[in-house]
Amino acid sequence: MSTIFGIFDKTGQGFDKSWIETMKMDLLHGNPDRSNVWQNQQTALGNLTIFNTPESIGEILPFRDDKSGLVITSDARIDNRTQLAGRLNIDAATFKNLPDSQFILRAYQKWGIDCTNNLRGDFAFAIYDEPQHRLLIARDHFGMKPLFYFDHPEFFVFSSELRGILSLPFFEKKLNEEWLFDFLINASRKEFDTFYQGIYSMPPGHHLAIEPGKVVLRKYWELTIPERLNYKNNQDYIEGYKELFEVSVKNRIRSAYPVGSELSGGLDSSSITAVAQKYLISESKALHVFSRVLPENKITGLDDADDESPEIKMVCDFCRINNIHRVTMEDEKITENIHKIIAINQSPYMSNYAAYNLNAHQYAKNAGVRTILSGHGGDQLLSNPAWFVYKDYVKQHQYAKLFTDVRAKGTLHQISLLRTLVIMYRLSFKGKSSGNNDNKLKKLEKLGIDKTFVQTHQLTEKYLKNRGADYYSIKSMSDLVRKITSRHLNDRIEITNLMAGLDNIEYRYPLFDVDLIAFYLSVPDEMKYRHRQGRYLHRAALTGELPPAIQWRRDKHVTINPGLARIFANDATVINTTFKQLLSELPPTNTTIFDRKMIEKLIAAPDEKLFGFKSLINKFFQLKNFTEIIENNFG
Repeated sequence: MSTIFGIFDKTGQGFDKSWIETMKMDLLHGNPDRSNVWQNQQTALGNLTIFNTPESIGEILPFRDDKSGLVITSDARIDNRTQLAGRLNIDAATFKNLPDSQFILRAYQKWGIDCTNNLRGDFAFAIYDEPQHRLLIARDHFGMKPLFYFDHPEFFVFSSELRGILSLPFFEKKLNEEWLFDFLINASRKEFDTFYQGIYSMPPGHHLAIEPGKVVLRKYWELTIPERLNYKNNQDYIEGYKELFEVSVKNRIRSAYPVGSELSGGLDSSSITAVAQKYLISESKALHVFSRVLPENKITGLDDADDESPEIKMVCDFCRINNIHRVTMEDEKITENIHKIIAINQSPYMSNYAAYNLNAHQYAKNAGVRTILSGHGGDQLLSNPAWFVYKDYVKQHQYAKLFTDVRAKGTLHQISLLRTLVIMYRLSFKGKSSGNNDNKLKKLEKLGIDKTFVQTHQLTEKYLKNRGADYYSIKSMSDLVRKITSRHLNDRIEITNLMAGLDNIEYRYPLFDVDLIAFYLSVPDEMKYRHRQGRYLHRAALTGELPPAIQWRRDKHVTINPGLARIFANDATVINTTFKQLLSELPPTNTTIFDRKMIEKLIAAPDEKLFGFKSLINKFFQLKNFTEIIENNFG
C-alpha cells in the first residue's frame, strides 16, 4: 500500500514548507520504493510509493501535468482500465504502460469532480487543480484504501495514516470520548469520527472538494437494494455469478510480483485461492498460500477439529499449489505485535486480526510477495440467513415448499417440526429476540467501565439500543446491506493494510467488488440458500474448481485464532495471569474511565466460564491498546 499525504492552504497566505517534510518523516516507517513531495506556495502533495502493478514500476508520484496544471498523488488499482481507455480515447500503445494514477487524472480532465462515478477498483487519491485552486480527495466504494483528513480554519490536511496529521504544529490532540465510548461497547461508530477530535475518516464512496471558503463532502456511491433479477433458469444465475467472481479475482492478481493468498480451508479463502491459481497457472506464475495453523504442541481446550490442516492440504493438492507457508504464532508474540501495531496506528483498533497477520507478512516478504488475497467479507456477503427464503415462500404462497424445507431442517437438527415452525415464524416475521436487558447490563458491568463515565455518556441507553440492532442480527435485506458496509469490516481492512504496508505488501479483497455484490444482492434468495445449504450460489459456481468436500462443506470449526488459543483455553491460571498483566499496565490517569476495583474483582473469579473470559480477554486486549495510546498522547 502506497501512502499519500498533503496540505492545502485555504487562505492564500502560504504555510511553513517544513510541515510537509515532517509529515513525510512521520509516515516513513516502512521501506517504500520511492518517496517524493511536490509543492508550490499554497499546496503540497506527497507519496511514499510501493510498486506493485506492472504499470506502476518506476512511477513518480506526485505527478504534475504541465499542460493542464493538474497534480495527482494516489494509492490506487483501477480495474476498469479497458473500458476507461475507450471512453478516454487512450490508444493501445499508451494503454499498455499507463499507470493507474494517469487513468484517474485523465478521468478528472474529462468529468471533473464526477470522475469517481466512472472508476472501479481500490483507490484513495488527491488531485490539485492549480488553475482552479481546488483540491479533490476521494476514497473507493468500500474503503479498501484508508484516508483521513483534518479541516483547520486555515489549512486542510489529508493522510493515509493518522500519524501524518498528529505531528503538525497546528493540530491539538484532544481525545474523542464519544468515539472511545462507542469503541468500548462495540457500537457502530459514526463513519467520520476517529479517536482524535477534529480528525475524520473519509467515508467510503465519497469525495471531498476543497476551495477557498468552501469544503464540500459528497457521496458519489452507496450500496442499495437492487431490483431482483428474474432469469429463466437457475443455471443462468450460477453462470452470471461465476463470471463476475472470476473477473474480480483476476483483477486483483494484476501484479509485477509474486501473488499470495490466505487459505484457511474454509469456503471463502479456498474459492479465491482456487480461481487465482487457475489464472496464474495460465500465465506460468506461481501462487503462494499462507495458512495459520495451530502449534504442534498440545493446546488445552482445543481438539483436532480446530486445526484445518487436512482441509488446507486437500485444497492445495486439488489445485496443484506447491508454495505453502504454514504460519504459527505462540501466545507470547501477541503482546509484542499489539505494541508494534499501536506504535504505528496511534489509535485503538477493533480487530486483533492484524496481530496474527504480522508473522505471515514476514513469510510473504521473504518470498517476494507484494499482493495477498483475502476472503474477508464472505461471512457478511454470502451468508444469507435461511429465513430470507422462508419469507419469500410465504409472500409467494408457496406453502408446500415452506413445509418441506422446514420439515427437513427440523429433522436435520433433531428438533420437532412444531418447534421449528415456531422458530421460523419468529425469525421470519418478528426477527431475532434482542434478549433480556438485565442480562445485557450484567455483561456491560463486566467491561469494568467507571459508573460516572457510563452516566456521562449515557452508556446504558446507548448500549441497549446498539444491542437491539445487533451487527449479527440480519432480519431483512436492509440489514444485510448495513452489515456489508459496516464500520466493523472497514476497521479490520484499514489496520491490516496499514501493517502489511510496512513490508511492502498490499491486501486485496475479491469479495468486495461493486459489480459482484450488486449482482449477488439482486439474485433471488432461494438461490443463496437452497437444498438446506447456505451460500448455495457461491458453492454451485465453484463446481470443478474445488474438491467437493470443500465446496459443499457444512462445518467450519475454527473460531479461535491460533495465536490466542492458549490464552482462550480453559485454564484459570493463564487467564488470571493475563488479567493481572493488563491491569498493571492500566495508567493511573485513566481511572475516570475504568473501575479498577471492578477489574480486580474479575481477576479474583477463577471459576468464571470460558465464554465469559473469552469476551473479557478480547476487551482487555482492546483496553490494553487504547490505554497505552491515551497515556502516550494525553498524559
